[in-house]
Amino acid sequence: MLVGDLSEWQKQFRFLEERLAEAVEAAWPLCIAPLQALKGTMTHENHITNHLVNALIRTKKLPGRFILQYPLLTENQNQFVKLSSAIDLVLTIGDAEDVYLACECKRLNVPYKKRTRVLALEYVRDGLMRFVAGQYSQGLPLAMMLGYVMDKDIDIAHTRVKRAISRAKAIQLKSSFDDTVVPGEPIRFSTTHACTTGHDIQVRHTLLAWP
Repeated sequence: MLVGDLSEWQKQFRFLEERLAEAVEAAWPLCIAPLQALKGTMTHENHITNHLVNALIRTKKLPGRFILQYPLLTENQNQFVKLSSAIDLVLTIGDAEDVYLACECKRLNVPYKKRTRVLALEYVRDGLMRFVAGQYSQGLPLAMMLGYVMDKDIDIAHTRVKRAISRAKAIQLKSSFDDTVVPGEPIRFSTTHACTTGHDIQVRHTLLAWP
């Protein structure tokens, strides 16, 4: 649990997120190279994330420890503990179990034989909403989402995700801003939400183009 002024923690989380985002961008080519010749389930988001984390670990550019499928335990009123869910990727911060930079990963614009599935709604409902509901990053000031844009068109993916966010009342959107778009680089933007647990959380989004 965080102790002290949450705004001070926000600065530390933001600095770490920027470093992680830079590392993700640098590791992305290494991550996708072994997967490009494969099809089907091997290009599912879990397989992509596995390769990405392996590439990040090899760079040795970040403090903390990367944990895939970070387990979240919950205890009911009868003190029965169960595994409720798992976060795709966590970068640990210090020794506290509940202080971490979480990253949820989702595919977007996935081509199939007959059509391309947008999956912007799923990005919001099954990803972003987990932070707003306090399921992930409870009590923490900042989190991340990665969008793997499987048809390369990150501009359209960005437009569709922003539209899905604006239409979803449950995510309690308080503000949103886009980073400067640089051609050939990932698209980055931020959203801030009022969590059901009573605090605000900023989510930093990075959309990566699958070549």
